[in-house]
Amino acid sequence: MLNLYHQEMFKLMKKRSTWICTILLVVQNIAFAIIGKSYPRFVPRQLFADDFATISFIIFIMIAASASIISTEFEYNTIKNMVSKSYSRQTILFSKWLAILTYSSVIFFFITLLSYINKVVLYGTDFSLTNKLPGINLPTWQYWLLTVATNFFTMWLLLSAVFLMASMLKKGTTAITLGIVGYFAISVVGRIMFLIINKWDFIKWNPINLMNYPSQLAFPDLEKLTHLNNTEMFAGSAVYMILFMGLGMYLFSKKEV
Repeated sequence: MLNLYHQEMFKLMKKRSTWICTILLVVQNIAFAIIGKSYPRFVPRQLFADDFATISFIIFIMIAASASIISTEFEYNTIKNMVSKSYSRQTILFSKWLAILTYSSVIFFFITLLSYINKVVLYGTDFSLTNKLPGINLPTWQYWLLTVATNFFTMWLLLSAVFLMASMLKKGTTAITLGIVGYFAISVVGRIMFLIINKWDFIKWNPINLMNYPSQLAFPDLEKLTHLNNTEMFAGSAVYMILFMGLGMYLFSKKEV
C-alpha cells in the first residue's frame, strides 16, 4: 500500500503539469493581491479572506488531477502491470485517493501561507486580521481560515463525484468536463434550485445544494434558501462523499482492464 502511494506521489511530482499549475497559482495569487492593493474598490480584506480568488483555480486543477490519475492508467494500459503485481483494485484506487488528498492539502496550505505573506508584504497595516468583515460577524482571520477549511471540504465532495465518474468512463477528459460543469452549475442553477427546494423540501439534500456550505457559513441567512443548517450541510456532504467513493471503488474493481 505504501509502495503504491509513493509511486503515485512520484508520478505526480514528475508531471510537468503539476509544477506548471503550481507556478500559475502563485502568479495568479500574487497578481490578485497586487490588484487588490492598487484598486481598493475590490475590498482587500475580502480578497484576502478568499485567498485572493485562488481557491476556484485550485478546484479546477484538482478536478483535472483526480480524473487523470485514474483514466491514464487505462488509456496507457499501465493498469495491467499494476494488477499483475498482485495489487488489488481497491488498494490501487485507495493509493490514488491518498495521493490526491496529499496533493490538495499541500496546495491549500501553500496558497494559504502565500496569501498571508502577500497580506504582510503588500498590505501591512492597511487592515487588521482582528477586525470584522462588513456583513460578517467574524474576525477576518477566523473567517479566512473557516473559508479555506470549508472550501477544502466541499471541494472533496466534488472530487468524490469526479473519482466516481472517472471510474465509470474510459476517457479522463469527459470526467474533467463533467466535474467543471458541475462546479459551475452551483451558480447557474442556484436560483431555480432554491425555488424547487421551497416547493419540495426533500430536494434540499441534493449534492449541488450542499456545495453552498462555505457560503452559508459566511452568510447564515442563506439557510432560509438551502433549508439546511450547517451541521446538516456537513453531515450530508460527508454521506455523499462516502457514497460516491464507495460506489467508485465498486465500479473501479469491476472495470474491464
